Amino acid sequence: GCIDASEELGEFVDKTGIPLTSTFMGIGTVPNNHPQHLNMLGMHGTVYANYAVDQADLLLAFGVRFDDRVTGKLEEFAKHATIVHIDIDTAEIHKN
Repeated sequence: GCIDASEELGEFVDKTGIPLTSTFMGIGTVPNNHPQHLNMLGMHGTVYANYAVDQADLLLAFGVRFDDRVTGKLEEFAKHATIVHIDIDTAEIHKN
């Protein structure tokens, strides 16, 4: 995850102005009250976070575990987006 890089992630979001969502394991990496934070993604997440990912053309995923509670039907997840998945754990890349 990005918990050890929360300051850098916050700076990245501030500088780019992009919206941000979190997975369950990423809650707290960037404060939920951050103006660009759409809160949690997935089946237990917010509607607007899921809509944002559904409509995205580019999805930057830092330290994300794409489990079925995040993606739902894999073939429908972010189907309009190019997904850039960055993770220190190579086992997580292209896992789903």
